[in-house]
Amino acid sequence: MKISRHFLILLILVVTISVQAQNQEVTIIAPYQPSIGDAVKINAQPVMPDTAISLPPMNYSITSQAATTDFTITPIKPALIDINIPDELHRNYLRAGFGNYTTPYVELFTNSLSSGDYAIGFHARHFSSAGDIDDYGTSSFSHNNIGLYASRYLRKHVIDGKLNYQRDVVHYYGYKPADDTLYPLSDEELRQRYSMIGGKFSLATIQQRRSKKNFDAGLHFYHLNNLNETNELNIGTKANYNSQTQFLDFVENQELGVDLSVDYYHNTDSLNSGSALALSLTPYIRLHMGYLQLRLGVTGALAADSASKFYAYPDVRADYQVIPDFLTFYAAISGGLHRNSFKEIINENPWVDPLFPLGFTSTSYDISGGVTGKIDQLFNYNFSVSYASIDNMLYYNNDIIAAYSPEVPANFGNKFTGIYDDTQVTTVSLEMGYTQQGARLDVLLRGAYRDYKPATQAKPWHKPALEAALLAHYNIGKKLTLSGELFYNSKTYVQTRKEKMLIIDHNKAYVDLNLGAEYRHSEKIAAFVQLNNVTSTRYSRYYQYPSQRINVMGGFTFSF
Repeated sequence: MKISRHFLILLILVVTISVQAQNQEVTIIAPYQPSIGDAVKINAQPVMPDTAISLPPMNYSITSQAATTDFTITPIKPALIDINIPDELHRNYLRAGFGNYTTPYVELFTNSLSSGDYAIGFHARHFSSAGDIDDYGTSSFSHNNIGLYASRYLRKHVIDGKLNYQRDVVHYYGYKPADDTLYPLSDEELRQRYSMIGGKFSLATIQQRRSKKNFDAGLHFYHLNNLNETNELNIGTKANYNSQTQFLDFVENQELGVDLSVDYYHNTDSLNSGSALALSLTPYIRLHMGYLQLRLGVTGALAADSASKFYAYPDVRADYQVIPDFLTFYAAISGGLHRNSFKEIINENPWVDPLFPLGFTSTSYDISGGVTGKIDQLFNYNFSVSYASIDNMLYYNNDIIAAYSPEVPANFGNKFTGIYDDTQVTTVSLEMGYTQQGARLDVLLRGAYRDYKPATQAKPWHKPALEAALLAHYNIGKKLTLSGELFYNSKTYVQTRKEKMLIIDHNKAYVDLNLGAEYRHSEKIAAFVQLNNVTSTRYSRYYQYPSQRINVMGGFTFSF
């Protein structure tokens, strides 16, 4: 304890002396002489390392050997494009042949050569057959046609004209003479001849890219008569006017247009005389909006014969391109008025009664939809479904009530009359086509199934439910061309009389196969052969009217 006290006293004395020493002032009197000390140099030199790499010598060799593969390259011939226009053009084309059943055939086309100012042509055709269908009446027929047509090309318009004369002879052979020996009929009594002269003239604008207003207007006429004092005179006109316009900003291309159709008919037969007028007017607008195209219109129609009636029909269609050119959906609702003229009827069924009832058919509405497009660049297709309500639809039925003629109090049922009935029709149709590159092979398949529901008739007389066709055309080189046609019709129902009772009968379903070939010896001369009804099936499109069996025709063509 004493040592600590002495140590503390000693520490205080030392600190006091130090503080006093810091407060002393020191004054130095002498001149300032600055100096620099000697620098110490580094004598080491930098050394750059050598980065070069020495490679050891290498010795090697390459052995070339082809590798094996299963892939074989097939040489492709370059496409030949003929840019040279043929020096020689032919004005005339003659096709003539002869077949069994004593069937001569001659057809001639005569045309002017290529010109930018006009075109003139002439056409004549004769086709006939002696018939000779076993167990039936005389079935010979003859079809003749002569036509003259011309076109005049102006700077912005084209004028077309056509005159033609047609003469057809048929026989009402749809009965069996062995079954009706009480009232035998001569060939002259069975004979029917139709004679028609007509023409058509039109004026139209030539469609141009910058043309915003276009029209097409025409006048047509014909006069038709037969051996039974049945006459039909028709005078009519058809016109279309359309104009490109722009009143909707969001639509790329817009078209306003109107369709007009007027037909006047005057009909006379051995008992009756009368006139009829069919008129329709359809204003519409077309809208092109890229992938979507619309047609919006409405049709007003007037039907006038013994009475007059006005109709209104929708005219609407929409097309939507999901994939341009390959997949397009469409839908439509439409309708229309149709006059069943005597000319149209005999072209479909030449064995109708001269006193055939004529009338109007009105499609109140036809709702349809489908899809169309292509499968790659070779196949194209069109599938559609529709439902239609039709007033006064025309059906053919054998005339089993009226007598054949005033002189013969017998009825053979070998003539057809017309029955009109309201009908609902559902249709499913398909078309598919295949075209090989270079048009070497063309194939078309089409078919339609129709479900008819007449309002009062028991069956849709002479209307097949299913119709199908397969058409093919094949070029073998430049010399030989093959063609084929295959048709199928399902059975059709008919109404007939048996033992003074009305019964329902039918025509059987049938297949009709036709084959043809043409060999071109040169650009001017060729030979052909045509085989019709190859299966030699005796089928009936109309009741009591069987077809000829296999028909073979051979002939030639000549260009000059």
